[in-house]
Amino acid sequence: MLFGVAKSLNCSHRSRKQELTQEMAFNRKNLVITTSWDDGHPLDFRVADLLAKYGVRGTFYVPLRNSRPTISPSQIRELSVSFEIGAHTMNHVRLRRLGNSQARQEIIDCKRQLEDILGRDCPVFCFPGGSYSKVHIQMLRDAGFHAARTVELLSFERPRIAHGLSVIPTTIQCYPHRAASYLRNVAKRFNISGLWNLLHRHTKSWSAFAEVLIERAAVTSGTFHLWGHSWEIEETAQWEALERTLAVLAEYKQRAFFATNMELCSNVTKFNGDPRPTLVS
Repeated sequence: MLFGVAKSLNCSHRSRKQELTQEMAFNRKNLVITTSWDDGHPLDFRVADLLAKYGVRGTFYVPLRNSRPTISPSQIRELSVSFEIGAHTMNHVRLRRLGNSQARQEIIDCKRQLEDILGRDCPVFCFPGGSYSKVHIQMLRDAGFHAARTVELLSFERPRIAHGLSVIPTTIQCYPHRAASYLRNVAKRFNISGLWNLLHRHTKSWSAFAEVLIERAAVTSGTFHLWGHSWEIEETAQWEALERTLAVLAEYKQRAFFATNMELCSNVTKFNGDPRPTLVS
């Protein structure tokens, strides 16, 4: 009995020590790099292999069902050994197309089922299609989520607080968007800094644009957030471009803190008077 209590206390001490070490690293390095990958497609394992090759961290957002193939519960557990797993609704549905009761159920059920699979808390969520409204933020908070990732592009900002939830923007998607697509994205969100970043896009290659953006993020002590869909990378033949980009990110290892999406929301200064959520171990 005493051995069990001592072991529990020791584990708690190690967990806190690890958390403090992460805090120190986060505060020492101004540039933060994170990645995220949506839809739980079997090709996520190819992305995971590339992330591991270049020492880049990532969060995989997994729906339990989808019109496309999804990884199985055993594969989710396998992926979770090295990477963070986030929720992406039960059925990969856009929340704004649902009534409030159905949207709430999609949020609650995906969290519960993923936690049953993983055997631990699932603190972070991603909106399918980037579709959400104010009420969905509150639903996520009520369900016990700490953070939610959006599809806001061309941002170097840390997560912002909305109704007690960290809302995470992104920098660039692994997809050959046209300039008009970026422009619509930044205009929809009145993203002035994103518009400024778009003016530095001198190439049609998203990978080359990513190199420009990571340099600018480093200069401004910002956050660089790369995201994508593995099935889309396959369909648009972007694997070589992805690997080139990850190789560039790896060059910043001495200057940047590499974080999961949830770690990105940790240990950051206060915003609008609200404390940032702390790291969930």
